[in-house]
Amino acid sequence: MQADDFLQQARAIAQSIEQLADQLRPEVIRAARADGDGRRDLDRIEYALGTIGKALILTDYSIDEEKDIDKLKAFRESQKGMG
Repeated sequence: MQADDFLQQARAIAQSIEQLADQLRPEVIRAARADGDGRRDLDRIEYALGTIGKALILTDYSIDEEKDIDKLKAFRESQKGMG
């Protein structure tokens, strides 16, 4: 893939996520929490969002290495209580 292809892919992902975020209204969340399958779906959403967040943090190629190290340390700290 070319760099332009990756940029188009990022744009498409961003648009999709924005559209999906608009659909995830409080009433949808409440209805899902009231159902076993719905709770599993919410867990899947949360896991996917966490994966996206981790990818964005851990693939940050900014020049400020100290900032990146701080992000990684904070993320690792936040994960200690989970699991």
